[in-house]
Amino acid sequence: MPAKKPSSKEEIRDAIDRIDAQMIKLLARRAALAQQVIQYKKVYYDPARENQVLNRLYGLNPGPLKNDSVKVIWREIMGACRDLQRPLTIAYMGPQATFSHAAVKQKFGGSVQEMPCFDIPTVFDEVEKEAADFGVVPFENSTEGVINYTLDRFASTPLTICGEVFLDVKLFVLSLESDLKSVKRIYAHPKTIEQASAWLREKAADKEIIQVTSTGIAAQRAAEGRKSAAIASRLAAGLYGLKIIEQRVEGSRDNKTRFLVIGRERMPRTGKDKTSILFSVRHEPGTLYRSLRAFEKHGINLTMMQARPSRSGQWEYIFFVDAQGHQDDDNLQKSLNEMKKETILLKLMGSYPEEAR
Repeated sequence: MPAKKPSSKEEIRDAIDRIDAQMIKLLARRAALAQQVIQYKKVYYDPARENQVLNRLYGLNPGPLKNDSVKVIWREIMGACRDLQRPLTIAYMGPQATFSHAAVKQKFGGSVQEMPCFDIPTVFDEVEKEAADFGVVPFENSTEGVINYTLDRFASTPLTICGEVFLDVKLFVLSLESDLKSVKRIYAHPKTIEQASAWLREKAADKEIIQVTSTGIAAQRAAEGRKSAAIASRLAAGLYGLKIIEQRVEGSRDNKTRFLVIGRERMPRTGKDKTSILFSVRHEPGTLYRSLRAFEKHGINLTMMQARPSRSGQWEYIFFVDAQGHQDDDNLQKSLNEMKKETILLKLMGSYPEEAR
């Protein structure tokens, strides 16, 4: 006979309690297996395997939970199991509640040791000297473009790109006050001020706007006294005990920032990968065209290209491209071999699982 459908609040709660009791036992079994499998693993963090798990669960998901919710739940489960094997230390540009911090939580879950750093170069430094296992750095924004500090550091670092994270940039006005009328000053990062410029002109023209170096610091300042507010993330509200007094003040609702995960380990092929390449060409007619033609010749799709002045010479440029595929793929290897004939610098920054935007 089919199970009787709960008909009261008490019966529903009893049914939930029974399911929770089953779930905690299953999670304990999963954690024990995660401890056993470590003897067969070459790396502690395996994004290819984690993506495989998530994609399988998306296919099994009957609803009503959305796949985004499934992703959040299982990131935490996998992160907690990974922590039993060996805790990971993740460096990012701090303090807490920056969007870099949110990207760390989205990618690795909450069961990691977080290492907030003063700036982007310090994130690279901490991973290079093995004080951190991985770093998370902002690379490009859908409305503001590439982050030059990050791009410049890739030209000299020995680290490799191990993954990527696409984070929705949602901006809120946070304060100890209950409404905007009571606020006299607003702390914000310069980029945040640009992204919320229309709202600031319309709703906050009479407020003092004070620039700070991160959204996390903006939230800290707002939490230090009355009559102050910050433009920051929802995460910052919870961490610093602030109220959300204005919702979604960013100008574009399709505002995303792409973060890159940097580390010392090369990622294995998954079948749906992206490879980042840095190169420079001679000052001769057609060298850039011939370099890029190798990708077209071998059927490689480029998803991004950026140019940046080189620090080695005046009016010289470094190009950064993202190509679909893995560096071990035959057609990408042929493309790179042909590029060597036309370039004076060719650096493979890493192959890693391609994330959905």
